[in-house]
Amino acid sequence: MRRSFARIKGIGFLLWHGKHMLIHIFLGVLWVWILREFWGMLDVRWIYLAAFGSWLPDIDHLLYFATYGRDDPYTQSILSFIRTRKWRVLVKYIETGHKYNTNLQFHNVYTLGLIMAFCILSFFYDYRLGVVLFGSMVTHYFYDMTEDVLVLGYLNNNWERMGHDDAEVSAPSVPKSP
Repeated sequence: MRRSFARIKGIGFLLWHGKHMLIHIFLGVLWVWILREFWGMLDVRWIYLAAFGSWLPDIDHLLYFATYGRDDPYTQSILSFIRTRKWRVLVKYIETGHKYNTNLQFHNVYTLGLIMAFCILSFFYDYRLGVVLFGSMVTHYFYDMTEDVLVLGYLNNNWERMGHDDAEVSAPSVPKSP
């Protein structure tokens, strides 16, 4: 009994502290609901595609950890938590620290503009899967920008530039790890 309760409690912890991703998925599905109202129909595949599309921009974080940001103190802290299997500390660290990661290559207004253009083109060519996919990605970026303003009080620096700044990659991008 105790072991199964601990598993449930652990899942609850992960869901609560991972709510950022759940909100992205919710917004993607909300986008499908809006499209359903506009188009007067719903295809179940759109729900799956929107959930995937609303998650897709966060691949940028994985690219950062695996390639151009692997020497960053933020990445080193995350890898340390993974090696030592401090999962709860890792989840809380990512939850509080990911907003200070200002070197993401694709979290910028240029990528957002390109994806919005693809969404609009898909709409004009009646390519509904494109509208669902690109629109859900747009909701992801708009939510991240809104969250930056609410959490940080300003837009994260990466929104203003294309790519990352090599001079900043080695600079500490988050508060000290717990």
